Amino acid sequence: MGTDIALRFYDVYNRQDVGLLDELLAADYVGEVNGTKIVGAAAAKEFIGAFLAGFPDVQYTVHDVVAQADKVVARWTATATHQGSFAGIEPTGKDVTMLGITIFQVAEGKIRGLWNNWDLFGLLQQLRSS
Repeated sequence: MGTDIALRFYDVYNRQDVGLLDELLAADYVGEVNGTKIVGAAAAKEFIGAFLAGFPDVQYTVHDVVAQADKVVARWTATATHQGSFAGIEPTGKDVTMLGITIFQVAEGKIRGLWNNWDLFGLLQQLRSS
């Protein structure tokens, strides 16, 4: 079912294993994260890899899931320690919490599309606070 595939997406982060994307993403995958378009598995690996470089211990927790037809919506929080450069900010060692909502489009057992909106502003505030 689509819900299972969508939830496995978070294993990419929780296991720090971008190779899982080869199993999860359709050949014609297109994602959009806070307005940034990501086309194909290679681009997704690069995008997520850059995030994991900044937050290698990130752990996602999914709180709610709603599925209808080919769409799965997940509300989540993620916790991590800022251990690498992110958005031009050098590592702070700060523990942070992120929150967001992701809509997945699942077709034939693969994630074909993804729309992710998360509170980047809130994360940057946490990193810049004293």
